[in-house]
Amino acid sequence: MIGEENMVRVIDKFIDVIDLQALGFTRTTPAGEGRPGYSATMLAKLYLYGYQNRVRSSRRLERESQRNIELMWLTESLTPDHKSISEFRRINKRPLKKLFREFVQMCCNWDLVGGKCFARDGSKFQASNNKKSNFNHKKLDNRLAELDEKINDYLNEMDTQDRRDNAQNDTTSTAPKELIALVERKQTYESYKKQLETTGESEISTVDPDARLMGISSNGGLEMGYNVQTTVDAKNNLIVDYNVTTNSSDQGELEIGAKRLIRLGFRKFILICDKGYLNGKCLYKVKRMQIKALVSPQNPSNPKDRPPEFHEFKYDEATDSYTCPVGHVLSARSKKNSVMRRYTNKQACANCPHNKQCATGKNGFRTISRDKYSTAREQAKAQHKENIELYKQRQQIVEHPYGTVKRAMDGGYFLLRTRAKVDCEAGLLFLAYNMKRVLNILGFKSLMNRLHLLQKKARIMLFSRSHRWLRFSYALLRVS
Repeated sequence: MIGEENMVRVIDKFIDVIDLQALGFTRTTPAGEGRPGYSATMLAKLYLYGYQNRVRSSRRLERESQRNIELMWLTESLTPDHKSISEFRRINKRPLKKLFREFVQMCCNWDLVGGKCFARDGSKFQASNNKKSNFNHKKLDNRLAELDEKINDYLNEMDTQDRRDNAQNDTTSTAPKELIALVERKQTYESYKKQLETTGESEISTVDPDARLMGISSNGGLEMGYNVQTTVDAKNNLIVDYNVTTNSSDQGELEIGAKRLIRLGFRKFILICDKGYLNGKCLYKVKRMQIKALVSPQNPSNPKDRPPEFHEFKYDEATDSYTCPVGHVLSARSKKNSVMRRYTNKQACANCPHNKQCATGKNGFRTISRDKYSTAREQAKAQHKENIELYKQRQQIVEHPYGTVKRAMDGGYFLLRTRAKVDCEAGLLFLAYNMKRVLNILGFKSLMNRLHLLQKKARIMLFSRSHRWLRFSYALLRVS
């Protein structure tokens, strides 16, 4: 009843090939005493199947293992309960994440990863934390002010009631439950505010402490989530690296992504990013790593009423000056070792016929600012202009996996809480995507043959190691 080229057979073969014990999985070998638990091999197959087929919660996996024919075949008719399933994922967070690395390494060995050109981007994934359970200083101040007003209203009402009871010689009045609840809530908010002041954080989440308020929804609204960064190889659009961050923007992620690729063994490659990654310091450091970064330049922050031809001022490094579009020279007005240098020419601006179009500020003259990373930004802008056709492929490379994971695999949100667990869940999602992608590239028979060869090599190596140990043991016996 399971098709000959069913994806479930690929999952079964892939997990059998991997040495789960070397990755750190628990229960890879049965215990000598007591009732044996469910094997790590079976539970890893169960989770990988679930993340490929929009079934991620432990309770749904429990139900599917009892009625889904493919899962019955994959788990050999074993039906673990949801507690055993969820506990396996909780204990094996890091090993499950390493499964993604193992499959990427396989793809590199099969020459499916080019390693010459990568695209990097970030996308917001919804966290398991409601906006109402997230607080910042402003929100806490407003809540505390509302609670103070309600508490004062209750106290005034109680005073009025006490005077009325005293007139009737009835002194058996107690504080209402609503007032006690308001006071307890106020104490809770005050503890949140104290925690923010102690840690220096800008916000606090009570359900998922690592989740942050980010712009996730398409209508511009804010939701609780994580920023998931992925690096995709341009050859076959395979995800080779990812990391989960709590930073709502992509600033600083260019350098991080380049370093992570270098640690994976890639050298002298092209890294394509959108304008959200434009950062002078990161561009400077990436260039020193001998990496070519294609980053889209940001739109100038000049007034909109200024014509486009007055945005381009050319810098001359030999004379340390700028030349405006009309031809006037702007010289530096600050010291050479200053962090930010400013270039002006007041006399030329005062006599220029285009003064009102170019110098739109109150001073009546144009000022150009420059820091030590301006050269790196200018070089990046020139590289982007020279490789504009290559940059246009960025969306096709890096944004397609996000669309597939979020829509086709229903992976636009996380079920787990805290960054470490979310990192594991993202690894399972991207592993499931890569396996589907490789199946479409190689075909079923080619992929299964390659996995079979890996399994055969692993068995040969295991036999040779055990054979060497037997020969060593026999030699010891002869000496003794």
